Amino acid sequence: MSAGHHFAVQHARGGLPPCVRRRVHDYVAAHLDQKITNDALAQIAGLSTGHFCAVFKQTEGMSPHRYVLQYRVRRIQQLLASTEMSLAEIADAVGFCNQSHCIQSFKKIVGFTPGDYRCNCLQDSVHSAGAFEVSQTAQQF
Repeated sequence: MSAGHHFAVQHARGGLPPCVRRRVHDYVAAHLDQKITNDALAQIAGLSTGHFCAVFKQTEGMSPHRYVLQYRVRRIQQLLASTEMSLAEIADAVGFCNQSHCIQSFKKIVGFTPGDYRCNCLQDSVHSAGAFEVSQTAQQF
């Protein structure tokens, strides 16, 4: 089977071509702090909104809305673990219209509140730092 034939067979099955998928992902990452609509993503992909939503779900295994929501929640996790930003600041930075929606979405996806997540991260870092200090001390003897 030639490489060209394989490419044609792959597209016959549907889904977004890799270059379009990358453009959509890059757009989401670059505009996370803004409202991201299916219409805007479809325009990036050069498809009608309905067709885009169908092929996006086929490619990613979830709707574009769900993908953006999960991307926002992953970014919240990073910010909670690595900054001292308030949750209101984080919610704004990742494009949630309000802190309540941010908390609700985070809890639905992660399983607990952003506050509990941050406390857990802080406890893990304290335990890790303590273990590191002990191991460094043990090496001295």
